[in-house]
Amino acid sequence: MKQFKRYIDKDGAGDVTLVCDEAEDMWHVYNLVRVGDTVRCTTIRKVTAESSTGSTSSQRVHTTLSVCVETVDFDGVACILHLKGKSVAENEYVKKGQYHTLDIAVGRKFQLSKQCWDSIDLDRLNLALDVCFNMLLHNKI
Repeated sequence: MKQFKRYIDKDGAGDVTLVCDEAEDMWHVYNLVRVGDTVRCTTIRKVTAESSTGSTSSQRVHTTLSVCVETVDFDGVACILHLKGKSVAENEYVKKGQYHTLDIAVGRKFQLSKQCWDSIDLDRLNLALDVCFNMLLHNKI
C-alpha cells in the first residue's frame, strides 16, 4: 500500500490518501473503514437528463464524490470494496444526501477521513504501509 498524504491532528481527527497495491491491502482497508467514516474517490455515475420535449437520455460520467459510509462490503472474487453511503458534498451530478456506492479497487487512489483515528486503526495503517513486514509475509520468512 502506498500513502500519498496523512494529516491527523492532536485530537485524532484527520485523513489519509492511499492506493492499494495488492489484494492483501484491500483486506487492510476493509478493516480500516467503519460506518460514519468519509471516503472520497473518483467514480462513475449514471446521470439522466430530460430534454425540452420530455424525452430522457442517460449517460455515464466520471466524477469525484465524498460519501459518509453506511455499509462496507468486500467482494473477494473481484477484490473490490463497495462503500455505500450518502454524499456529503454537492457537485454538478450529485446532490448532497444522495446515495452512491464507491468501489475501491487495487490501483485506485482514495481518501479516508475519520473523526477519530484510534491506536488500533493507526497500527493497522502503519502495518499495511510497512514494506519490510509485507516482504517477510510474502516470502513466508
